[in-house]
Amino acid sequence: MNVYLLFIKGLPGLSGQQPAPGASEEESAAEKRVLASTSASASMMGFKSAMTEIRGVAGIRDQGAMVSTPGPHRSRLRFDMEEGREIAGLRSLDQWCEQTWGSIKNGDTLVMALERSGLDGVQAFGLIRALRGVFDFRRCRPGDRFELLRSPVGGVERFVYHESALVSYRVERRQGNLVGRREEEHSKVKVSPVSVRIQGSLYASIGRAGESLSLVTDLVDIFAWDIDFYIDCRPGDIVRMLVEKIEVDGKFVRYGHILAAEYNGAIGVKLAFRYQTSSGKVCYYDESGDSLQKAFLKSPLKFARISSGFGMRVHPILGFSKKHYGVDLAAPRGTPIWAPADGTVIFAGRKGISGNLIKLRHVNGYQTIFAHLNTIAHGLYKGIRVNQKQVIGTVGSTGRSTGPHLHYSMKKSGTLINPFTQKFPPARPVAKNELSAYKRTISGLFDRLEKIPRPSAPKTAAAPGKTEGAG
Repeated sequence: MNVYLLFIKGLPGLSGQQPAPGASEEESAAEKRVLASTSASASMMGFKSAMTEIRGVAGIRDQGAMVSTPGPHRSRLRFDMEEGREIAGLRSLDQWCEQTWGSIKNGDTLVMALERSGLDGVQAFGLIRALRGVFDFRRCRPGDRFELLRSPVGGVERFVYHESALVSYRVERRQGNLVGRREEEHSKVKVSPVSVRIQGSLYASIGRAGESLSLVTDLVDIFAWDIDFYIDCRPGDIVRMLVEKIEVDGKFVRYGHILAAEYNGAIGVKLAFRYQTSSGKVCYYDESGDSLQKAFLKSPLKFARISSGFGMRVHPILGFSKKHYGVDLAAPRGTPIWAPADGTVIFAGRKGISGNLIKLRHVNGYQTIFAHLNTIAHGLYKGIRVNQKQVIGTVGSTGRSTGPHLHYSMKKSGTLINPFTQKFPPARPVAKNELSAYKRTISGLFDRLEKIPRPSAPKTAAAPGKTEGAG
């Protein structure tokens, strides 16, 4: 009788089974086709296959038993049956679905990346609709990764876009609809001391101290008005910082703010403290409350060496002595060029032996000139306003040039001057009525900064023929 019921009637619960609530149209149609053919196919499955199905429903399934069942649609039906009846053997989506990973590549939109991962246009745009108003798709960056969970019939059950280690965007199927939401990991901010002795480049020195190289950019931005880190750095200079480190589950994710920093070297001692004024403005100030920000940056390039200074020189192409009314800064082709101060574009384009050229007009009669550029920033043309530290172009070798470099010159009231010998006034200091509050705020930071040990100088090998301690 049992054998009769098994082979003639089919599996219990399949007769009259309805498509799962929340299934997509594609999945529902597939299930209906399978249901229609269930009674006819059951007698052909064989006793062993049928027993495997029954054992799976009972929750006695071997590892991977669902994968070995005939036909992808039976797995979906069986999962729905387990879920609906809450019987033993219910598995999570991760066990039931196929998981794939994808990533954003250069030039990709999210739809293009999804289609490359195997979704059709309808499925991709379904995910886009679910995330509309939740995720700004302009934030997609090359290298971002995403995870897809797809049912055995190909429907999307879950999508997770990882914007960073802290933030992700999730889409899940809820009662037939795809619903998107933003998720943020719980993180902890830890203030850590960092101490570095310069040996070689700043990048290499910070790397040897066990820190991520992204910290270099933050440090350079703070002291950009006072220190040219290519020209002014000397071996033995010391950097000490108090840095926020953001952790998730005890693991470092990224840096927060540099709260305090000290550069002690051949150029003297420079201090910086992060402070938010009563008006809400956040800036870095020195120990006296003067702003580190000044009218002009020390250099329009983060890292460059002076290949030719201001004044008389032998021209590298013409071969005779000629006055050089600017400074040549050697840097790799494509290096971003900063606007050294707020200003207005008065020329941007090609101009004779200067190649690609930009001229900016600033307050108090100052002009800056940038020649031999590889590219000029998109949308930069006469009359456009630019902000200090805005990227206006990239280093190149256009026009009369022997190699990639930036010709940087400055005018004051129409007269060409050396941009590296000028003394520019700082921005507004901390207001007098909150100077006492500022000094109370930084006193704790200053004490903690002073307690950071200075790294010792590397040991040098003893001279031949001498022993340590010999008189």
